[in-house]
Amino acid sequence: MRTNPAESTDTTSSSPTSSPRPARLGVTLALAAATVVALTGCADAIRHAEHGGSSDPAASSSSAPEQTAGTEASGVQIFEDFACPHCAAFHEQNGGLIHGLVSGGELEADYRIVDFLGQGDPESWSTRAANAYYCLEGSLEAGTGSEDEAAGNKLHAFQSWLFEQATAQPDDATLVTQADDIGGGTASVEQCVTEDGGAPQITAAMSDFSDFGLRGVPSVYSTADSMLYNPEQHGDLKAWLTDRSGR
Repeated sequence: MRTNPAESTDTTSSSPTSSPRPARLGVTLALAAATVVALTGCADAIRHAEHGGSSDPAASSSSAPEQTAGTEASGVQIFEDFACPHCAAFHEQNGGLIHGLVSGGELEADYRIVDFLGQGDPESWSTRAANAYYCLEGSLEAGTGSEDEAAGNKLHAFQSWLFEQATAQPDDATLVTQADDIGGGTASVEQCVTEDGGAPQITAAMSDFSDFGLRGVPSVYSTADSMLYNPEQHGDLKAWLTDRSGR
C-alpha cells in the first residue's frame, strides 16, 4: 500500500491547477520519421469509448490544440504514459534511434510523463511508473554534475524498461532495485518512490498537458509555435523537430 496517494487529475478541466514546473534533466534528441502509431491514441480511445463512439485510436484527430497564454514551459514537449500501449509502440519504434542521437545535439526536448490512464490512482501502473521515472530523474539530477549525457542514457534505459514492464507491473521494491542497477542512488530513489516524491512533476506535466489543449498520448508538442505534431499534416517527424531546433 502506498503512502500519501496523489489525487486524481481531471484532464478535461478548463482551469487546471497551476504548479511551478520543477527542474528537469535536459534531454537532447532527434526522432525518426518511421512511426506508424497514431499520436494521441490512448486518451482518445478512452474518450471515444466513454461517449459511446469508436474506441479505435486510429480515428483520433491531431489537430493543433489551443494554446493557453502564460505557460512557462518551453521547447518540444513529448507526453507519454507508461500504461499506454501506443506510447510503448512509439518508444519501441523510435527509442533506439533516439538513444543513438541523444549526443548529436539536434534538438532539445523534454519527456513529460503523465498518468492520464491512472488518473492519480497510487496503485495504478500509470501513476507508479511515472512516479518512479521522476524519482530516478531527480536522483540523477542531484548526482550528475556535468555528466548530463551519461545521466540521460541511464534515464532512457529506465524509460525503456518501464514500458516493457507494463504487463508485469512489478512492485515498488523492484522499481527501486532496477533504478539502483541502472545507476540511481538507492536511498534517495527508495524514499522518493515510497513517498510518491514524483507527484509534483506528474502534476506539472498533467497541468501542461491540459494547458496545451492536448487530447491524448503520445503527443509531441512544440511550445515555440504552439503546435502539436500531426503525422498526416506534417509528415517527417525528424524534419519537423529539426525545423524547431533553432540550429
